[in-house]
Amino acid sequence: MAAFLESLRKPSITNQPPTPSEQRRNDLLMIVAILFAIFLGAGMRNTAVSAMRSFALGGQLPTLSYPAAWLEAQTDGVLFRAIDPASPSTFDARVELFVRDMKEGETLDQISTSWPLRRTQELDRFRTLSAAAVKGPEGTPALLVTYAYIADPTRESGSLGLPVVAKGQALLFVANNGIGDRLVVATVAADAAEWASHADAFAGIFASLGIQGGE
Repeated sequence: MAAFLESLRKPSITNQPPTPSEQRRNDLLMIVAILFAIFLGAGMRNTAVSAMRSFALGGQLPTLSYPAAWLEAQTDGVLFRAIDPASPSTFDARVELFVRDMKEGETLDQISTSWPLRRTQELDRFRTLSAAAVKGPEGTPALLVTYAYIADPTRESGSLGLPVVAKGQALLFVANNGIGDRLVVATVAADAAEWASHADAFAGIFASLGIQGGE
């Protein structure tokens, strides 16, 4: 066996070993090939990350775009929900849409007060962190509310996972669907510890609605 291994180490008798310049050329070609593979992989990843799907709200309402890798999830009380199945947390990052007809005489200013009160009843330890006036589709007034609450994502499955501090943003605006004014509420949320890693996706979601807002 030792003799066999030694024979493999010896230069071939039919081929001359490469000269120093040839060896440098071969090393350079190897480096170029490796760099090309790295850039190609990064480009494919960026394309996959930036790919989006769309959900039409109907009528003349704007269309929501969200990351193509996210999955639609059925839920009661909202028009649409999609979650990020790759979220490391037990609380998947998500986007939800709620749409309803405006009540007679109702204004966005009134909703800016009633909506947080409603969420206080729906979400555990709900707390508004900030509220800012932004421009909605076609420059219409809109409200961007940043908030936090306690989520218990494993409770429904009977598991004993720890609760999660969730951070969210809600975009509220009034849009006309060709029949009448409707309140549109688009919310995004994630584990507060992972908020920064989803910030670009959330900003893209809001931008698809014609909003320049979000963190």
